[in-house]
Amino acid sequence: MSYLTIYFWISLGIIFQGEIALIGAGHLIYAGTVNFWAITFIATFLSSLNGEIFFTFSKFGLRFLPLSHEKILKVGKLIKRYKTFLLLFSRFIYGMRNLIPIAFSFTNVRHIEFSILNLIGAFIWALTFTTAGFISGNAMSIFVDVKRYQMLIWGIFLGISFTVMMLKILKFPKQKGK
Repeated sequence: MSYLTIYFWISLGIIFQGEIALIGAGHLIYAGTVNFWAITFIATFLSSLNGEIFFTFSKFGLRFLPLSHEKILKVGKLIKRYKTFLLLFSRFIYGMRNLIPIAFSFTNVRHIEFSILNLIGAFIWALTFTTAGFISGNAMSIFVDVKRYQMLIWGIFLGISFTVMMLKILKFPKQKGK
């Protein structure tokens, strides 16, 4: 498998299930297949682009999520109080990664300010999970020959990523009474 193909699949994994894909990529980094900084750059770029798309489209009137006026006011208060912190670390709050940029589009935050904080936040997120993946690859090497089984390990992480994504898309109905 060529390096370009590996980076392509890692990129798809990052788009669909970022954290899981980055941890799997960290195992490939440990095995010496891909470069740490290349993965961190790709993840930073894709995550930052995601925030930019949601912010920009929402700023110009295209709404991705139906938000009530009441919710907008509540989020606006949070943004006023925790603006920098909220944008830098929103990627670590499950279910908020796309909502925070949309909420910021309802405020008077300038696009350049949003973009800078968004890029820094994406880098923090990418660096954190890429490092976690590298460390877990190192730890896993105690039990498994990570270099020998690197593609199998990556395939498992990619499979988990796509399965989680499909479950989110399908949103299986909850059974009543449980």
